[in-house]
Amino acid sequence: MLLVIIIGGTATYITKYYHDYEPWEAKDAVPWGLMVPSYVYFALASTGSSIINSLYTVFGWKGRRNGFERIIKHGVWFSLITIIPAWTMIILDLGRADHFLAMFASFNVKSRIAWMGVLYSFFFLMLLIEIVYFIRSEVNEKLKHWKALELSIAILVLFATIAVHSNLGEVFGASTGVPGWYGPHVGAYFIASAVLIGAAWQVFYITIVYAAKGKLDPDFNEFATTTYNLVFLVGIPTFFFFEFWNAMVAYYYPPAWEMFKQLLYGHFKFEYWAIEVFLGMFVTFILAIYGYLKRSLITTFVNAILLITAGYVGKFDFIISGQIARLSFHYGGLTNNLNPYYVRFWPYEYHVGTPELMMVIMAISIWLLLLTLGEWLLPLERGEKPRRFWVFK
Repeated sequence: MLLVIIIGGTATYITKYYHDYEPWEAKDAVPWGLMVPSYVYFALASTGSSIINSLYTVFGWKGRRNGFERIIKHGVWFSLITIIPAWTMIILDLGRADHFLAMFASFNVKSRIAWMGVLYSFFFLMLLIEIVYFIRSEVNEKLKHWKALELSIAILVLFATIAVHSNLGEVFGASTGVPGWYGPHVGAYFIASAVLIGAAWQVFYITIVYAAKGKLDPDFNEFATTTYNLVFLVGIPTFFFFEFWNAMVAYYYPPAWEMFKQLLYGHFKFEYWAIEVFLGMFVTFILAIYGYLKRSLITTFVNAILLITAGYVGKFDFIISGQIARLSFHYGGLTNNLNPYYVRFWPYEYHVGTPELMMVIMAISIWLLLLTLGEWLLPLERGEKPRRFWVFK
């Protein structure tokens, strides 16, 4: 089924989404449509999962019942593969996917977007080295004693993660054309988002994997319900703070406040109050308390689903509403600055197109296929010896 979707998505791209012009030449009212929020979301899920892994790889916290030692290879594999759909969506969004190579062929050192390509590549490479190290250490006793090497790799992964988020925050926070994404604190906002989204996806993914393998034993239950709920209990208020801080800063800058008007009582008010605030903050915080105190894996799993959903809605609203706000705000001479490519100012509403939706579904299908193949082919369990692929033997 996944292969059929991938083939269908490829056909849709070739026939309906491929184009020869540059994205800004289309002069769309909302040039960054569904695929850009989806790219950001999966990038945050990947890097956020990596931050969770660093609790063990960098800071040495093993969790209850040494749970991190048990699941760490699954966690690294998830982080590694989850960056791929992010890449797929942002490259396909160019229309001419091969134009992505121009980022490296004519690298602009002053471009924050160009640096995203470098940092993501470095992040992926470090994760690849990390997963190979963990698998090889199961058959090479010398590697197990090279703790300095293991720590060095882990620190480089964490460095790449923080650098990616900081740069991503600058891409948005310093965007003069879309002032709704305003301020240097946007990087911290992304990091807080990543931790929540990454932790939610990791416990969701690993719980499904262990359920399929019949390994949902008391040790896993104790680890998952304590570790991830603690992350939720710290992460949710932290994210709420940055969300509130974004609004406070924007209130004193009219072009940025236009975006929050869209969220608070405009076009996105239902998604914002019902999904982001009520479900994504208050309900999830209560469920995290219950899941931790009662050691309830079912509650933790349901809570992860809510955070996954609210996280996606939040990033979609943040990116789309910022562009709509740019179109709806008029303040004398500022109008020209808010519309640097002279796109058409109407309509103010954005509707997802079928080709965009197909591209996102195709990228997610590639992601699910790779995750499944990794669980099937790679030795990701603690103590499991590699049986395939020369690089691991």
